[in-house]
Amino acid sequence: MASPPIQPTGRSPLIFIFLTVFIDLLGFGIVIPLLPIYSKAYGASEAELGLLFGCFSGMQFLFAPMWGRVSDRIGRKPVLVWGLVGTAISYLVFGLSDQVAAALIRLWPSEPPALDRLTLGVLFVSRSLAGFFGANVSTASAFIADVTTPENRAKGMGLIGAAFGLGFTIGPAVGGELSQVSIEAPGIVAAALSLAAATFGWWMLKEVDRGPHKSTRLYGFDQVRGALRDQRIGGALAMGFLAVFAFSAFESMFILFGLAKFPTYFGMEQAVEHATRDQTFAAARYAGRYLFVVGMISALIQGGLIRRLVPRYGETRLAIAGPALLALGLAVVGGAPTFAWVIVGCVLLPCGFGLNNPSVGSLISRASPIDQQGAYLGLQQSLASLARMLGPALAGIVFDLWGPRSPFFSAAAALLLATLLAWVYHKRYAASFARASS
Repeated sequence: MASPPIQPTGRSPLIFIFLTVFIDLLGFGIVIPLLPIYSKAYGASEAELGLLFGCFSGMQFLFAPMWGRVSDRIGRKPVLVWGLVGTAISYLVFGLSDQVAAALIRLWPSEPPALDRLTLGVLFVSRSLAGFFGANVSTASAFIADVTTPENRAKGMGLIGAAFGLGFTIGPAVGGELSQVSIEAPGIVAAALSLAAATFGWWMLKEVDRGPHKSTRLYGFDQVRGALRDQRIGGALAMGFLAVFAFSAFESMFILFGLAKFPTYFGMEQAVEHATRDQTFAAARYAGRYLFVVGMISALIQGGLIRRLVPRYGETRLAIAGPALLALGLAVVGGAPTFAWVIVGCVLLPCGFGLNNPSVGSLISRASPIDQQGAYLGLQQSLASLARMLGPALAGIVFDLWGPRSPFFSAAAALLLATLLAWVYHKRYAASFARASS
């Protein structure tokens, strides 16, 4: 069992880490809705567009464990701060992709490629850099683990989830407005926000003395082997993976589902079974409003309500309720006879995700050795990135094979498995976690 943190702390450091992560994720959210517009302007195929979205999560999948291990070795603060600086550079490259490509052509030693193709390549580089440096988000979770007591761990993890939810929710709306100013504005503002977050973290965050700890390798499978040996860690990682997998499937198919089943609520006069790119963009603003509500509910639960629920019910019980509510919400959306039922499902979904996310993060942290918490939370982030790649891909296949309702039912089935795992986990380990907190 992990030792208690060396330096329990009060509210202020948690507020600092919340603001640091929120500002960073706000910048991330700003550029997300612009990727299809930018990539199409530079001649990207559908496959290239998918790769452009996927390269960010792919880099997070590869490097999140590494950043966790680095933070275990040299401290949380430098990894967080310099990761934000690197993220700012990636956003600046994104915003100035035209200018960067033009400069590369002038420096090209032989016959240069076409400007639009080179610009598309610059976009790939910027998103890959953003994923590489953004993989250090797990360090924020490790920082929370360092400065909270075991019984308050889920509350602290909830702040990270709230920062994610608010950043993802508000960022796309801000990005849409900035795109009306200029094509460069969203990337430049996102870069400025990341630099502001880095400055804020540099001045406000205090490194925690975690005591003597073993040096961990930057790469390797130590944590993977540890998760396979320790069922407390491995089980919590599996539960977290399934929740993110299902939720990302919902997010990726929501617009297409709405166009096919409830077109009038997505700006269309009649049902669209196979939406074009233009139809998808036209419906995006309607879906954005609905998903804004989803994100706000999830952020409120993770940032506030979880504080009241954890002391009363414990993380293991909430880890059962989370995927169960998620599954119910997905089933309600998938089977909705009217759009009012879709709204009901969209209220249940963030309630489930808001309960699950901080609870699972707390369980992983509490089961991890104190000198390897960053590495194990990095592994969680890595698996979440893999889930965000696999969820939309498999949901798209299911959509094509069995229709627009099927992705939600298949995602609900995955969450029933997560609920079963959580129930078994509660029966086996709830008592040991309770003893550790007493």
